[in-house]
Amino acid sequence: MNMRVDESWRRITTWLAQHAPVTAAAIRPPAAAAEVRRTEEAVGHALPEELLAWWGLMDGIADADYRAGFPIPTVFMPLPVVDVRERFAELSRYSDQDCCGPGGTHATVAGQRLRGLCTATVPICWSLGGDMLMVDLRDGPHHGGITDWGAVEGYFETGWAGTAAMLDDVADQLDDPSRTEIVEDGRLQWT
Repeated sequence: MNMRVDESWRRITTWLAQHAPVTAAAIRPPAAAAEVRRTEEAVGHALPEELLAWWGLMDGIADADYRAGFPIPTVFMPLPVVDVRERFAELSRYSDQDCCGPGGTHATVAGQRLRGLCTATVPICWSLGGDMLMVDLRDGPHHGGITDWGAVEGYFETGWAGTAAMLDDVADQLDDPSRTEIVEDGRLQWT
């Protein structure tokens, strides 16, 4: 249990239930522990405890519910754990050879800008445009941080030091009415 993740997620889901019920309804119940273990094994890296805690509270938004709104600013939806594993496997086929070496070694460190895809980053949220929020599992001071990755642009810093920091920030932003817009009778969009 991670009290920080639990509290932020409670604040987020309470706000969504009150203001954006379509978005709230699309969030799936907690991920099955067996699926989380399979995903961690497939990734080949220990996943941060705060990410595991988040998955213990929800299992993303299914692809079929892509019109439900965006719980993570500005255009992101949490991936179901099974989809994390599938997208990681798919994306890993195109790893950046200037970074990813034999035996799981990496020439770059966590938080370092990279144009290609590093196999020590794991997708946790997706956007309709194809960008992903990734947990950075490379070694270094920004280990566990969240980055925004696009196939053309590469990685960009989000300023979130990890899953807990991301959820804290989302909960705080929801309290600012100038940051959100509710459309189509209950879907959250960010302004």
